[in-house]
Parts: sequence; structure tokens; C-alpha cells
Amino acid sequence: MKAATNFAIALLALGLASGPALAEKADRSKPIQIEADSLRMDDRNKVSVYEGNVLLSQGTLNIQADRIDVRQDNKGMAVGEAVGNPVRFKQKIEGRNEFIEAQSNRLEYDARTEVIKLTGSAYLKQGGDELNGGLIIYDVRSERYQAQGKGEDGKPGRVRATIQPRSDPDETSPAKP
Repeated sequence: MKAATNFAIALLALGLASGPALAEKADRSKPIQIEADSLRMDDRNKVSVYEGNVLLSQGTLNIQADRIDVRQDNKGMAVGEAVGNPVRFKQKIEGRNEFIEAQSNRLEYDARTEVIKLTGSAYLKQGGDELNGGLIIYDVRSERYQAQGKGEDGKPGRVRATIQPRSDPDETSPAKP
């Protein structure tokens, strides 16, 4: 049971990858639900592997992958990797009626650095804004994105972004007589 609890904590770290700035805070108090075709757990080395149509959910958070691996260090900090064709990530943004959505061939999250790395046909959408590239890195602490057209596979590519115009608050207020 201890292994299952440790793994749930590690998955919580992976699942709340969008961090305190973006993640729906209420999700943290929700139970983690995980479904997969198989599970291998090595409690001594603190490694857990879910394989086969993996579905992870916690509140508004949803991750779909072919495989999710989680490794913990002695402090319980987790490094997680999800692979799939593609991996899909979706979570509601705190305080807004809006979601952050991502997909890629691989999603990595390091709880120590709070960095998410999307590799291979990486796509990120927040509201109406979209970002595509071979590699997208998101630093949760600083809320900064970095993208490259070429991914780790070495295939050439370009970064593509779509940024929706923001309305001016003065333009949306009714005209005064």
C-alpha cells in the first residue's frame, strides 16, 4: 500500500504539471484515478510504469498516454515521462473558464525544477492562443515558454504561433452619452 501511496504522490506531481499559476487549485484535493492495461512497480528503486491506454484524471486534469513512467528521489520529488501517439494533456486554468491543452509524442515533467518538456509534434493551446513546434519547454515557476522547430529527433521544422487579439477594456464598455 505504501508503494501505491508513493506512486499516487508522484503522479500528483506529474499530473499537476501546469503548476500553481495555471492548474485548477481544487484539483489537488481530488482523488487520482488511473487506468491502464498493466502496471509494474519497483518500490525499492521508486519506479512505477503504467502501460497500455493509460488514462489519468484528477479533477479537471486529464492525461492520456500509451505509457507513463514515474521515478522518485529520496525526497519524494518526481520525474515523470508520458509517451504516446500522441500524449494528450488537458487541465482547467485557475480562475478562468479556460483550459490549457497540450499534446506531443513525449511529455516530461521534473517536480524539482517544475519544467514541462513536450517533444515531437508538440502542440500547446491556452484559450485561443496556440503554439506548435518540435520541442516546447514550459517553466512553471516563471511562466515562460520556449519553442524550437527542430525536435530532439533532429527533423527540421519551424515554430508556429497563433496569438488572438486581446480586447481593450475601453472598447468593450458601452459608449458614454
